[in-house]
Amino acid sequence: MPRRESPLDQGDGPLLRFAGDLRALRERAGTPPYRQLAVRAHCSAASLSVAAGGRRLPSLAVTLAYVQACGGDVREWQHRWQLLAAELAADTAAQRRAHDVGRAPYPGAAAYEAADADRFFGREALLERLVGLLGERRLVVVTGPSGSGKSSLVRAGLLARLGGLGGTDGVGGAGGPAGGSGTGGAMRGASTGFGGRPRKGAPMALLTPGERPMEAYALAFARLGQRSGEAFGVRGGQVAGGRDGAGPAVAAGPSGSDPVLVVDQGEELRTRCRDAAERTRFLDALVAAAEGAVGEGAEGGGGGAGGVAAFRGARSRVVLVVRSDQYDALRAEHPALAAACDGAVLTVGAPAPDELRRAITEPALRSGCTVEGALLAVLISAAARQPGALPLVSAALLETWRRRSGNALTLAGFQATGGFEGALARTAEALFTGLGPSDRERARAVFLRLGGEPAAEPGGEGACKPVRRGEFDDPGVPSVLERLVRARLVVLDRETVQLSHHGLPQAWPRLRDWLAEGREALGEQRRLTEAARSWAAADRDPELLYRGARLEQVRRGVAAGELSTGGVERAFLAAGLRAAAADRRRARRQSLAVAGLAAAGGALITLAGGNRIRRVLRS
Repeated sequence: MPRRESPLDQGDGPLLRFAGDLRALRERAGTPPYRQLAVRAHCSAASLSVAAGGRRLPSLAVTLAYVQACGGDVREWQHRWQLLAAELAADTAAQRRAHDVGRAPYPGAAAYEAADADRFFGREALLERLVGLLGERRLVVVTGPSGSGKSSLVRAGLLARLGGLGGTDGVGGAGGPAGGSGTGGAMRGASTGFGGRPRKGAPMALLTPGERPMEAYALAFARLGQRSGEAFGVRGGQVAGGRDGAGPAVAAGPSGSDPVLVVDQGEELRTRCRDAAERTRFLDALVAAAEGAVGEGAEGGGGGAGGVAAFRGARSRVVLVVRSDQYDALRAEHPALAAACDGAVLTVGAPAPDELRRAITEPALRSGCTVEGALLAVLISAAARQPGALPLVSAALLETWRRRSGNALTLAGFQATGGFEGALARTAEALFTGLGPSDRERARAVFLRLGGEPAAEPGGEGACKPVRRGEFDDPGVPSVLERLVRARLVVLDRETVQLSHHGLPQAWPRLRDWLAEGREALGEQRRLTEAARSWAAADRDPELLYRGARLEQVRRGVAAGELSTGGVERAFLAAGLRAAAADRRRARRQSLAVAGLAAAGGALITLAGGNRIRRVLRS
């Protein structure tokens, strides 16, 4: 008789529950001895026994071997392991963060800052293009999809290259950080010699627009003026008034140099600023700063800046960083901006494999660590398949570094964190549970659209595909999308929306359940979307509209909340309903016409019959 398994420790922690469930799975399989399981699993009996011991998390390979040998659902247990690994990794990371401050080679999902320049690698060629473009043009736009590394390029690349490792202290705008606007490190930074590449010597300012971009603008230049009296007149910590008291009179910088203004997260001009007039004033100010034109003052005061006026006779270099899904709208809204940046747009895309290799290995080497070849291969391969890979890779590397073996970042350490999927699943669940009821419904509809084609059978994998941005125009949905983007769950490009990782539908239990429960409705949703797109692409051909029982079935599904509709789908259904109503009216008219003809015919027959009877009676 094999000896009985030692009881689990007292408690109700996630690791103990996991081990208890493994033991229950073995019991349902008939409690085979571990030696017998080892033969089935091609794994040592000791490793299998330790896996169900509840003292430490077994490796993914051992867990799946245990489950397979006991006849369990391998896919389900893989998801459970990833979630548990991510949870345990988060607990471990929280304990080590205080010790890791200032030492970690990777910033995680956040952007690299200017102070991180010594660990920012892989974008050297792109940075050279940006520096050269800024030397040639006075207003440069940096654009690309979310998660492509735009902010890191301008902060850890451009700011550090031109201004050195200046401070990262900022000034909150619109009432401080809660207002969402502010400046980053306004530092003694780059100068741009006339007609040449930028060089050090003149001031730089960094700002994000937030809800009140003119306040952020005022605060940025107030900070610049405090740091650099030779570029701006400063009195008592405030920017001195310009001519006629309209605002700061911005004199030219030192001989042969220009101030440089960097506006990061320019998409906030449309996603957070609700005042179109203020947005226009802000863009006017940027163009005027680049051209050195005389313009009207723009009142935006706050933060002690005392208001802002357009540059009077001064010329600056301006870098506007904006997400690609908002760039075209800003250009269309502001023709002067479109003209100023024509031919001066740098698009940031996914890094090449060699660039990603440097971004992964060089920071580790600088901190005295190495990256295991197997881990490097997995990260590069996974990044090539995912649309929003860079923040995911950086976050995964940070957690793997915290679980390093000696000085080595290993594949086992990466898997122990739950990988990309485990971290994303935890992020998605935390964000969803923090939403209000109405936003939860909107988020559910977004995830269901992005979750891809429904799987052919329960437990199978669907196919995630980009979805057109226009399908997410319901009231309240754009703000939910922005939250998903900030959480690195969704990637927005110029025309499309997609999940940042294709494994999220299977890794996140809640989304997996939604997809499984609504398989039939999801298929109907996708067919509706495709029909609406085809109708729109065919110049709204009425022959492609739903009619009859098909239209009524879809109408009921929308009314019951089983199907969601975006702009093109609403227009498609509305056109179908109008066509159906027109068909009914036409049918009624035809019925009335037929009835009228029948009545007239009857009358004629009656009249003819009466005449015949009268002729017979006369005879």
